[in-house]
Amino acid sequence: MKKALILLSLLVTLVGCNNDFRLSSDDNKIYYGETPVGTFLPIASDAVAYDDQMEFLDDNTLKITRTFTALQDIDSIRLTLNFRHESECQSAMIPSVSYDGNHWGKGKEPKGFQTDGVWHTYSYRRTPIPGATYSEGKDFAVAMWSTNPANEADAFSCSLMPEDTEVTHSLILPEEERPFIYSGRDSYKDGFARKLSMRKGETRKMEAYLSVSPKSDNSYPIAVFLDKAWELADKEYAKGIPADKVWEYGIRYVKESLWAEEKEYKGFSIGLVPDGKGGWRQRPFAKYEIGWCGQNASFINSLLTDYLRTGNQESHDKALTALNTWTSDLVQKENGHYTVQYDNVLRGNDKAVSDACNLGTAAYNFFETVGLLEQCKDTDRMAKVKEVALGICDFVKRDQQPSGVYGRGWYADGECYFREGTVGAFMIPAMLRAFKATADSSYFHSASKAFDYYYGEFEKLGYTTAGALDTWCIDKESSMPLLRSALVLFDTTQEQAYIEKAEKISYYLSTWLWHYKASYDADEDATRYDYNTFGATSVSTQHHHLDVYALMWVSEWLRLAELSGNDVWREKAKAIWTNGCQILSDGTLEINGLIRPVGSQNEAFFECAWGGYPEKKRINDWLVAWPGAFRLETMRNISDWGALDNE
Repeated sequence: MKKALILLSLLVTLVGCNNDFRLSSDDNKIYYGETPVGTFLPIASDAVAYDDQMEFLDDNTLKITRTFTALQDIDSIRLTLNFRHESECQSAMIPSVSYDGNHWGKGKEPKGFQTDGVWHTYSYRRTPIPGATYSEGKDFAVAMWSTNPANEADAFSCSLMPEDTEVTHSLILPEEERPFIYSGRDSYKDGFARKLSMRKGETRKMEAYLSVSPKSDNSYPIAVFLDKAWELADKEYAKGIPADKVWEYGIRYVKESLWAEEKEYKGFSIGLVPDGKGGWRQRPFAKYEIGWCGQNASFINSLLTDYLRTGNQESHDKALTALNTWTSDLVQKENGHYTVQYDNVLRGNDKAVSDACNLGTAAYNFFETVGLLEQCKDTDRMAKVKEVALGICDFVKRDQQPSGVYGRGWYADGECYFREGTVGAFMIPAMLRAFKATADSSYFHSASKAFDYYYGEFEKLGYTTAGALDTWCIDKESSMPLLRSALVLFDTTQEQAYIEKAEKISYYLSTWLWHYKASYDADEDATRYDYNTFGATSVSTQHHHLDVYALMWVSEWLRLAELSGNDVWREKAKAIWTNGCQILSDGTLEINGLIRPVGSQNEAFFECAWGGYPEKKRINDWLVAWPGAFRLETMRNISDWGALDNE
């Protein structure tokens, strides 16, 4: 090992030109200025030798390359590159996997960082930045990650090991997941470890980037790590589809595949599933929803927009028919309570909970509907739609607590089902639109008070919660309305602080954003259809698969890039958009033996061992409504569609 230390000393002399961030030459210890941060740990093995080479990339980042050389034939070996952050741990994160141990919520995802004394290890495939780990101590924030493996033989894993006075960041070769595989929501399988053999004289390399950022009262240290990770990312954007085709396919899917009529219901289905006969059918349960997965309110606006763009009468007629369904007296009570799943109307179920995500989506979109009806010169319906939207806002506003919190959902009599979680923030954009529509300051005060509460919770915890309605955990969806609200609040008040808050929320959202194109074997569907993970987002700590939900905030990030002068948000918005337009069917696309209807797209891509599917079948067959709705909504919000097309 002495040879390695001498080489390190020489490299420091050659490249360690930054006096603010330097490596000691005698014990692998990293300093920021004069303050020690931590140590790269040696490997104690008679079977391998290793050399470390380090390069300072900037004031905060170094790259280390550890080369292992087999001293004998080795049947099986586990190689590691570990950095020990020598500080009491104040916060610990494996992005998209674990936020301070995932102790928030009722989900049964992996809790803590070890089980029965065994530290959790995760494949790099579960992380949005390959093998990324992050910790904050008393003085510094530290992150470590690696490069995207070029092939399966280089697949690796990571682990984060927080203890009382130190935190160890670990990269592990070969790939393993121990002591278990988190294989589905709240379900587990036995762990695995690939086998790595080496012949005498054979070498293997591990690369890592280490980011060190000092903490201060006004700093947001995670931004230093995330900005560098994005800068170093291999930004291989997915192949684009012309925006006009995206619009055409989306509108056709709404009208040709999702239109549904059942008893008094006339509107849109939540999506398609295989019919077992080589074709598709609308899902026969939980069928009709105003927001979340069903997105009826957004589809109404997109069809009205299509009518205004093209004059297509079918778009106009189906939009208004669905609007009549979703603004009838059957869905809203006198107190403003709104039934968000029409299945409950059809069953006569008046005991169901209406959640904040659906309620906020309904009211937010209905205020937009009023403006579209005015453009269509359909003034007769405008008053009714506005009344429904204001009724929802008034219902929630009356129940708002002195703290500013709204709630997760409500029964028809106004009783709040549950308050905890950021999901209540979905009502804030709706309240701000109510203020714009009425000039009634009570809506603005309600919205700003709620924003202060939910943003305060985000700052305190470092994450947001419970936005995905099929999970109860830390997630990404619940932070989207905070981002949207921050930008609207800036427009309303011109207070620069809201731009800064929008950026902090966006950095959190970036911890869910895939920074690389993962590689898969040639016989997997991911390879056959050239699916690119770059720009996708993981759902939640309870749901480890990728989706295109981030389409919802593409227009917000384009706007944030302009307001902040930080072009990274435009780059990320483009990554999300191109990712979200992949495997969008033109009517001839065949996947898993089924030809997909025009405009359809599956909900999930299984980037890791997940979902009960064989690993070679990563593209699922749930052609849910919401991805198309989000694409169309994004295009409604952007006047220049050229900003979306891939260059």
